[in-house]
Amino acid sequence: MSKQTRGKKVVDINIATALGIICILLAVGLVWMFQYYRMGLDFGNRYNEYVTNHHYTDSEYDDLAEIVDLAKSSVWADGITVSQPAGYYTYWNRTAHYAGYIRVHVQSSTTTNTYVRVIYSSFGVEYDDEMLVGVGGTAVFPVLPSSPIQVRVGNTNLVDGAAITVTITYHY
Repeated sequence: MSKQTRGKKVVDINIATALGIICILLAVGLVWMFQYYRMGLDFGNRYNEYVTNHHYTDSEYDDLAEIVDLAKSSVWADGITVSQPAGYYTYWNRTAHYAGYIRVHVQSSTTTNTYVRVIYSSFGVEYDDEMLVGVGGTAVFPVLPSSPIQVRVGNTNLVDGAAITVTITYHY
C-alpha cells in the first residue's frame, strides 16, 4: 500500500525577504504620502488665513503701482516768488519717503545767474548737485528716501539782487 503525503509548500527565503522589503517600502510610502498631504493642507490653511487677515483694496494696489511707476507727485513750492540780495539763495527742507526725482522749475528770474542746488544724505550716499537755469528753466534731480532734502534756488550775482519765481515738485 502506498502512502500519500500531502506536501507543505515551503516559501523560498529570498522570496520572503523580497516581500518583506516591498511591504516596508509600501508602509514608508504611505506614511510619506500622508505627511505630504498634511503639509499641503497646512499650507492651504495658512494661505487661507493670510488672505482672510490681509485685505488690500484695488485702490491700495493702484497706489503702489503709481509709486513704482513714479506717477505720483507732491508740490513742495507752487509759483513762489522770492527776492534775494546778490549772492544769496532761498531754501526749502522737505522729506522724501520714496525714491524718485525733484523737478525745480524757475518760471522767471531777473538774472541770468540763477541756479538750483539739491543736497541730502541717504543710505550712505552724500548727494550735492547744482544746475544753472538762468532767467528760466527746469532742473531735475534724483532723490532717495531721506530727511531732510534741501532744495536751494539762488543767484551768483556780485552786485544786484534777484527776484525769482519757483515751483518745486517731488515725483515718486
